[in-house]
Amino acid sequence: MSAGSGDPACAAELAGLRDSLSALGNPWHCGETRLSRLSRDARRSRLGVPPPSADELSARRDVPGRMAEAALAVAGQSCTARHAPTPHLPKTFDLRDVGGRCYVTDVKDQGEIGSCSAFGTIAALETTAAYTRGCPGLRLNLSEAHLYFGHAAAREAITPDGTWPDELFADCAGIGVTFEDYYPYDDGGAGALNPGWRHRFAKADDVVDLSRDPAAIKQHIYGYGAVTACLVVYDDLFHYTGGVYRHTTEETSGGHCVALIGWDDDAGCWIAKNSWGTEWGEGGYLRIAYGEAYIEDYPTTRPTTLGCTGVSLRAWLHPQRTLGLYASAHDATGWAYLEHLGWTRLSAGPDDLAGALTSLGSARISGRPIAPFIDNDELGAFQFAH
Repeated sequence: MSAGSGDPACAAELAGLRDSLSALGNPWHCGETRLSRLSRDARRSRLGVPPPSADELSARRDVPGRMAEAALAVAGQSCTARHAPTPHLPKTFDLRDVGGRCYVTDVKDQGEIGSCSAFGTIAALETTAAYTRGCPGLRLNLSEAHLYFGHAAAREAITPDGTWPDELFADCAGIGVTFEDYYPYDDGGAGALNPGWRHRFAKADDVVDLSRDPAAIKQHIYGYGAVTACLVVYDDLFHYTGGVYRHTTEETSGGHCVALIGWDDDAGCWIAKNSWGTEWGEGGYLRIAYGEAYIEDYPTTRPTTLGCTGVSLRAWLHPQRTLGLYASAHDATGWAYLEHLGWTRLSAGPDDLAGALTSLGSARISGRPIAPFIDNDELGAFQFAH
């Protein structure tokens, strides 16, 4: 049951929050969001990470300050990751604008079910796949339904309070996850898995635990792409509309998973992509203060801040132009530079290589797009687009 915009309880809640924010100098903005209008139980249904106990929170009272201090001490550190844009970490970084190019996929909406860990994990994979290839046009759309209603359910990992992202990352690495069109998301679980999904999926490479280490989190975002992170949800977060979030109440509703896509040292915050749609926050995004809500060190012994160093693909991808070709007579290999994939090795053997290069050369000269089939990051086949 939701409350309309004239609901007295919602209005009173917002009035109290505005007073609290005003007393603190208005560090962030609140307003009536789509979650503000929901009942308390309905709000909780849009979370999805098992909440910490009071004892676990109490044991970490000193952590937020240490995490914030560590996050601010990172600027200028060396970053030798292969995909880092520069050799040193900057004070500000945002995967939505890396030299004018956006590597972050669209904000999604998990609906009225606690599937946030699936959305945070998929967001990390989608962004990492594009960023590590230097190809913002890749625009993967992977299936949260496969991860949540398929893998998590199969391993009986869905608890009444949600799921843990480390288990979902393990499934992405060990089994793989299909694309949205092969298992469409429905928050009621009404979607169905295409039986041919093993010919259209992505797998995470080298999952890395970044928990409790702000420096490692920044290194990974800068060098490989987005990471998942869990946070304690204080009740005022549902009304967030902008600014750098810091909680103003001690009342909590549970735990939640987001994807960190950047940071801003001047503002002292992380930049996170959420899964509550674009009508919440800053177009679906959250700027959250370093150390806030235990986002670097969620109160549990298991890993909760994770990333991967790459994403391998086996799938037909959308049509794109061939921009370059390269062949080596020494080892009889060929490469094609595809518009949204970069340099991709041709898997054709020596007898088929010449024909493949001739066809791709013709497509390049005419500007005719091809639909590539990528298998283990090699160009296994292609079709001319109509």
